[in-house]
Amino acid sequence: MHGRRRFVLVVLLAGVVLLPVLLLGHIRFYSHQSRLPESGREVVQIRGIRDQVTISLDGRGVPHIDAAAAEDLWFAQGYVHARDRFFQMDLGRRMAAGRLSEVFGEDALPTDRKMRTLRLAATAARQVAALDDGARKTLERYSDGVNAALRAHGQWIAPELWMLGVEPTAWGVEDCLSVGLLLELNLTWAMGDEIARSVEMTHLGREHAVALWGWGPDEQRRWIPPVDLPSRPVGEEDAILPPFGGGSNSWAIGPARTATGRPLLANDPHIGVAVPGTWYAVGLRAPGIRAVGASIAGMPGILIGHNSRVAWGFTMSMMDDQDFFVLTLDESRDRELVDDNWIPLRTVTETIEVRWRSEPETMKVRISRHGPVVRDTFDSTLALAWTALQGPSAVDAFLRMVRADGVEDVAAAWSDAAGPSMNLVAADVEGHILHQVVGRRPLRGRGAGRLPSPGSDSAWSWKGLAEFSENPRKLDPDEGFVGTANHDLFGEGDYDRKQAFPADFVAPWRIRRIQGRLSAKTDWDIDDCLDLQGDVMSGRAIALLKGLWPDLERHGGPTAAALLGWDGRMDADRAEPLLFSRLVVDLGHEIGQDEALEHDLEKTPFDAERILRLLAGGLPEAWWDDVRTDLVEERASIVDRCLDRLDLLDHSTVWGDVHQVDFSHVLDEFPLVGVLLRLGGHRHPVALPGDGTTVNANYWDMAEPFKVMSIPSMRFVADVGDWDRSILVLPLGQSGRPWSPHVVDQFSDWLAVRGRTLPFSRQMIEAETRAELVLTPR
Repeated sequence: MHGRRRFVLVVLLAGVVLLPVLLLGHIRFYSHQSRLPESGREVVQIRGIRDQVTISLDGRGVPHIDAAAAEDLWFAQGYVHARDRFFQMDLGRRMAAGRLSEVFGEDALPTDRKMRTLRLAATAARQVAALDDGARKTLERYSDGVNAALRAHGQWIAPELWMLGVEPTAWGVEDCLSVGLLLELNLTWAMGDEIARSVEMTHLGREHAVALWGWGPDEQRRWIPPVDLPSRPVGEEDAILPPFGGGSNSWAIGPARTATGRPLLANDPHIGVAVPGTWYAVGLRAPGIRAVGASIAGMPGILIGHNSRVAWGFTMSMMDDQDFFVLTLDESRDRELVDDNWIPLRTVTETIEVRWRSEPETMKVRISRHGPVVRDTFDSTLALAWTALQGPSAVDAFLRMVRADGVEDVAAAWSDAAGPSMNLVAADVEGHILHQVVGRRPLRGRGAGRLPSPGSDSAWSWKGLAEFSENPRKLDPDEGFVGTANHDLFGEGDYDRKQAFPADFVAPWRIRRIQGRLSAKTDWDIDDCLDLQGDVMSGRAIALLKGLWPDLERHGGPTAAALLGWDGRMDADRAEPLLFSRLVVDLGHEIGQDEALEHDLEKTPFDAERILRLLAGGLPEAWWDDVRTDLVEERASIVDRCLDRLDLLDHSTVWGDVHQVDFSHVLDEFPLVGVLLRLGGHRHPVALPGDGTTVNANYWDMAEPFKVMSIPSMRFVADVGDWDRSILVLPLGQSGRPWSPHVVDQFSDWLAVRGRTLPFSRQMIEAETRAELVLTPR
């Protein structure tokens, strides 16, 4: 009897173990047919194209599309995007439209409510109507290509869809624009910064708050509005995105400073960690179009890259393009007060289908004259004004760049775009280099959008958008290079302060390192640019250590000794970067946590930049004192307390032991689906060097030290004119398909900051081709 029970138990256990393995094998077998070919030649007869299209796939799975007409080119780009990245595309459009609950049930309702309130899908529908015939046709042809792939492969277009039991639906022009708006939403966090300032002022009081922000009497007079400011931080029910740390680097070097006498352009945009990655490399060739670079799955064209004449890249300009307005509503809460008149709010009813629920969720979105109402509580009612909700789609600007003939054409492609506001850097074969701020700043009646404004006073309302011609622009500067790193273009001397616009610039540590290194050489090459992209020297660490030097020498413990001998490099295999980062976190807590508790703030208002200002005498010494005690603490006792605690820790732990990135699939924690994806190759946390102040920027947040949340999402260096020497490397790989050999085949190069060339000429594409996909008309 015992033997029979043991036998049954073994059989059941074997079934539990084998069932996922067998299921994984089933999925991999049936999904393989929809993957792009990895070797040999595949011919597909397909409806919707006029002539044969040849797609050459290189050793990384990057498709180089060669079409006889532009219409077929865009069709083919949509087709390969769908076969390689459709799950990513589908999640993107669902998120933008507030339709994630159709797949994930009630857990996704909070996100869907936010997105319905922010009106991305409704804005995309408006933008579709405003497209010119050329852009509309391009987006239609791209969508036709996506839908051709969906018709051919159904659920197996992405194995995640089969595992989730979701049928793919047709792609449309509005989906392309929705994905573009979602990207634009991720390229600004002004709304989160504005709420954070409002919370600090209402809790800490005006005197403390403006001191922390560095506002002088003139800014206070002009920028602090006569309104009761919201005091509550971002909540789950708000359609407000919290601020998100991050940034990017770009530079262009003129011929006089390069080893070849040709310009160089480098760009490494830093974006939140994503699996698959944000970018999809692709080559495009048709009459009038020869371009290669990084695209976004879900949109046609190339966002960062080059054609045969000019290369271009982007970083965020940090322009404040979002403002809150505090509304005054009547008792019905359906009308807002504007200049002593009651004006009806526009109300839209949204219906959200929720999986595993018989009844849909309904919600009402109210829209003020300023924009959608994103918070309505006892604390305050806030409407959001945002340039993206007012202007035409930026997708058209990206499409125009592909045909640019030089740096001036690349900039002109953005003349009509309201946003996103970015630093465009370009270099062309004639030897020109350019920096141009793109996107249009809001014309504010009063104030600067630093704090929520009174919605009842039209004097504070937006008066439209400024002209593109007013944006800062620099062509062929005397220093022989241009560079951007989300820094203050006016405070750092790039432009006169008369051209300044309100913005939440990042601290200047990266740009100072970039400019310092660029100015020190006149024989730059691609390897030098890669070396700079991998630079992990922290100027902020050096500045903070300089400010703490007397305290470290006085204390004399093992932590102080280690930091006194440290060179400021944030290497993953060294202990000093971890000791320094822990000291920054500890100091921030010791200095400001007492005020946070006293004034009901969620966390200390002190980060590394404010600690540095305090050390330099830019903030009152009273911040060192713990306001909760009768004893008056001074700087020495606070610093000693932090160092004493650090002395008790294990000093053999290195930076990379805690400063890590986790490349987990978005469905990693989803029941059964996550198990199957992990069987296909789980991405364990990986140690990374650097931090948010190094050129090789891998950001962590004070709320969750020291987990990496933003990384270099791509490294691109263009040798302008000798295009086959240009390089592009992604963090993981090209494919978004689980278990594809191209899911993580670029990771080691990305981690080591090594370059891999991106073919451009027909000869090099042929030499690098490992597989060929031929689309022929049916």
